[in-house]
Amino acid sequence: MPFGKSVFTRFIEMFVIIIIMVVLMSVYSNILNYRQMKFDEEINSKKLENIFKDIDEQSYAVMDKYTIYGTHLNIGGYIKNNAFENISIEGLNLVVKNIDNEEKTYALKYGIDDEKIKFTLSENINEGINLEEISNGEYYIFINVYGKYNEKVMSKYFSISNNTEYSNIEYYTITKENSNQKIDINFAKYKKSEEDIEYMQIISIPTILPQNVYDIVLDPGHGGKDPGAMYNGEKEADYTLDYCLTLKEKLELLGYKVKLTRTEDKYTAPYGEDGRAIMPYKTKAKLFLSIHLNSTESKNDVGGLEIYLSNHANINFAKSFASNIKEMANTTYSPNNISKVSDGVYVRTYNKDEIEEAIEYANELGYKPYESLSTQTPYLFVIRETGGIMTHAYVDGRNKTAGDNQYHTSNIGAESYLLELGFINSKIDLENIKNNKEAYINAIVKTIVDNI
Repeated sequence: MPFGKSVFTRFIEMFVIIIIMVVLMSVYSNILNYRQMKFDEEINSKKLENIFKDIDEQSYAVMDKYTIYGTHLNIGGYIKNNAFENISIEGLNLVVKNIDNEEKTYALKYGIDDEKIKFTLSENINEGINLEEISNGEYYIFINVYGKYNEKVMSKYFSISNNTEYSNIEYYTITKENSNQKIDINFAKYKKSEEDIEYMQIISIPTILPQNVYDIVLDPGHGGKDPGAMYNGEKEADYTLDYCLTLKEKLELLGYKVKLTRTEDKYTAPYGEDGRAIMPYKTKAKLFLSIHLNSTESKNDVGGLEIYLSNHANINFAKSFASNIKEMANTTYSPNNISKVSDGVYVRTYNKDEIEEAIEYANELGYKPYESLSTQTPYLFVIRETGGIMTHAYVDGRNKTAGDNQYHTSNIGAESYLLELGFINSKIDLENIKNNKEAYINAIVKTIVDNI
């Protein structure tokens, strides 16, 4: 009995010693982690001090344009002219600095008047900073103005003050090699001397796409009670769905995450909870493609391809769609010259007669005509209403028969294209669309892979 008690006592003593050792190791580890954290904070503090040491404390670059269209961040704004007395300005850059003060610059377009120097990254809504090229890390955004003062070269850096109604943005990059980045664009303050300097920041970290986030939304035109163009018993809605289902499969094999606005022959409303124009906003998609077949009122022997995009956009992506589909699917460009901006590429906006008709229609139904409607407004709703303020979206619910695009004032939108693959009432086009589907699909896939 005493022998057993001694063993038990020794066991307890050993157990206590082990517990004490574990606790001590944990405390030591926490002390090391704390010291490392404080060391890292001190290093980052010094690095931030180095980044902000050249920032003008008296003036800001005021940002009044702040958008993401597709994959590109675009900003614009002004600096008050009194910050540059007796200075001959030669150029402006947007500067992206990492924590080590390494920088990448983007030339800004600018103009000078008596009171302000106005600047923008690009006049095209699908240009600016390509967020797909932002690697892991923290970045600080400034405006650099350079020129001469008394024949001496000078350079001034300005922090960016957000003067828009929009705040932080959460962006997910397109899936490539089964990986994504989550990019947060936000605004913070840095204390320099006695002043808090507001600044713009980008933080990029690896992530997995949330379940409700997609890379691409495909829109099979028409469906259900809306068959689209019809000719000799053929129905546009059948072809657009068939093509989109196959296109989705091909894109998913390449790793893209793809959403369809419809998966069967049913009508999908333009707006509402799962509306065709609403889907790209809800899914945070970067690209929206609406697939269609064209038609004419009378018999058509000459068909061809038409690609539509928004005005104020670089047309290279659309030109790539047109040229690849033409060559790979052995089709032709449409002979239509109305709204044509390049071979097979079209920008369709409201004309004056259509604006007058829209105003008359509003008056008849008893709602206030849309104030923003102009000859700069895209006519096709799948182009206009998917790009927020960049594409002049305006459907705000006042017309009860049209619905409500609750995202019409969004500063984030998908880069949108409508592809008219051919004319359903052209025998040559229809036979090619029936029998050469794989070539059309491959051409669209190639264009996407090459451009995003």
